[in-house]
Amino acid sequence: MSRNYYCLVAGLPNITLEDSKLSYGSADFLSDIKDFVHKDDFAYFELFRYVTDNENIYRMLVGHEHKFIEGGNFGMIETEDMLEDPSGAPSYIREYIEEYNSEEFDEEVDKKRLTVLYYQYLLKSKNRFVREYFGLELNIKNIFSALNCRKYGMQTEKEIIDINNVSEAILKSSSRDFGLSGEFEAVEQLLNIFEIGDMMKREKAIDLLKWEWLETATFFNYFSIEKLIAYYIKLKMIERWISLDPATGKELFDMFIREMEQQGTEAQKNNEKKLNLV
Repeated sequence: MSRNYYCLVAGLPNITLEDSKLSYGSADFLSDIKDFVHKDDFAYFELFRYVTDNENIYRMLVGHEHKFIEGGNFGMIETEDMLEDPSGAPSYIREYIEEYNSEEFDEEVDKKRLTVLYYQYLLKSKNRFVREYFGLELNIKNIFSALNCRKYGMQTEKEIIDINNVSEAILKSSSRDFGLSGEFEAVEQLLNIFEIGDMMKREKAIDLLKWEWLETATFFNYFSIEKLIAYYIKLKMIERWISLDPATGKELFDMFIREMEQQGTEAQKNNEKKLNLV
């Protein structure tokens, strides 16, 4: 049964943007909610941080010198210990390390293998919202990879993460929309976005597509874990854009605040209706 977090959602801080910096970021948010969210629900937030862990794990395994990247679920010592004994690691990381230790592992051939295992792990999440969001993210990645392959004459098979129906259609079809019009409703929008020449504008359009999806998917979930996850994803988007383009970051931030105010009003009306029924 889904858990609701009435006090947490109602008490989400009023975020302010000062000097093009977000005064309350995604790391602050996770720190604040960790002791108040059920451990099974908090694990959903950790899924997003595995991207950083994946990068650290891959580069440590294949011997590339690099500065350890902070922001994952595991610190440097934890990661080193996990590479020595992966028994307590998430199943996809454990499988990758075991494959690496086998004679069949090829650094070049299996470079994207960790990403494949990661997305397979994500798409098995118990939470439907989480599965669908990461499915959307995967489909966007695959469609843009395939379009780039078409444009530059590259081998699509090497670039696609082939683990779902959309990736299968991409690999089989040569039609403009990969035959996905009835399978993936955002495909036409993505095809139009790909035609945008300015890379920053293209990236912004992709994030706005994701943002709109988050709004639709959580519209009636006033106090759910899904609402908190969507809040976290949006914070990470705003942080990214503030570092890339402060103007876009400010635009997303303003939209974020308007949505929070509207949702607060709707939630209050919903509670008043419930009280009137009692």
